[in-house]
Amino acid sequence: MSTDELLHIRYSLERALSGEPDDSQLDVWWAMLRRGVTGTDDITWVEIGMATLYGLDPYRNSLVGESPFDVADAHSADVAHYYEHVFDARGELLADVVELFEWPPNCALFLDDVRVDPEFRRRGYGSLLVADALLTLATHGTAVFAHPGPTDLGSGSEDEVSRLRSETQNTRFLGALGFAPFRDRLWTLDLATEAAIERLAAIRRGGPA
Repeated sequence: MSTDELLHIRYSLERALSGEPDDSQLDVWWAMLRRGVTGTDDITWVEIGMATLYGLDPYRNSLVGESPFDVADAHSADVAHYYEHVFDARGELLADVVELFEWPPNCALFLDDVRVDPEFRRRGYGSLLVADALLTLATHGTAVFAHPGPTDLGSGSEDEVSRLRSETQNTRFLGALGFAPFRDRLWTLDLATEAAIERLAAIRRGGPA
């Protein structure tokens, strides 16, 4: 990745305003990385990567009378999977989860997926995209989690060897970003630490992952 490249990240937030239960209280973020291609008179922006992140705030859910688990379950099996391994039935972070963070968190941000177009892979674009997304979306008091691969391992979308190879690459990717393995194939990142912020900031500036 060249530091003089024209790059732009656009964020999009979606909330479903209908449904039972109302899952509008789940933040579904898309971070889209675009690369500028200069022409004769202008610049054409081409999307080369995208990350998907889920934000869940049980306290906000309770204020509008929603069950935090129902909010997660209403969206997808992936979000429900994340919820079950991080929160208890009341919507509070599990005690051993809270212990992982320097400051007690009150909400969670889940990095669900990162994709970069094949021709632009292995250039640091994925790391840049995630670093910027975490620094932008993880407000104070947010516990950050990630999953090294698809949650639904029984989908049959790829053979076992390919799945394991992909998961190994993803765990290396998360480790380079500063994530640490936790349990149930979840990884965590404590953005309350100076080292974590410095690492992400260095990646965003174009430094080594």
